[in-house]
This record gives sequence, C-alpha cells and structure tokens, in this order.
Amino acid sequence: MLSPVIAEVIWVTALVFGIVAAMFALIYAWEKWVKGTRLEKRIDGFFDRIGEMFDRR
Repeated sequence: MLSPVIAEVIWVTALVFGIVAAMFALIYAWEKWVKGTRLEKRIDGFFDRIGEMFDRR
C-alpha cells in the first residue's frame, strides 16, 4: 500500500502531465485544422472585441 503522500504526488504528476498533453493536442489540432480558415478569423475577431472592451485608454 502506498503512503498518502506518495499517492498524492503520483496523482498531481499525472494531472500535470494530462494537462500538458491536452494543451499539445489542442495546439496540434489548431495548427492542422483551424489555422488560416474562416473559423480562425471569427475567433480572432471575437477576442479582438473582448480586448477592446477591456482596453481603457
């Protein structure tokens, strides 16, 4: 039986590696299927509008 500390270390390590793997998968999917399409332009426009809402110059 693992001690609770070792089990928690394993859990946190697995969680971090899972998050990193998900980020790499999202970046790969973006580069492969979204970059340069109309969808990218729509998403870019959406974030531009949000950025303008918070730009208080």
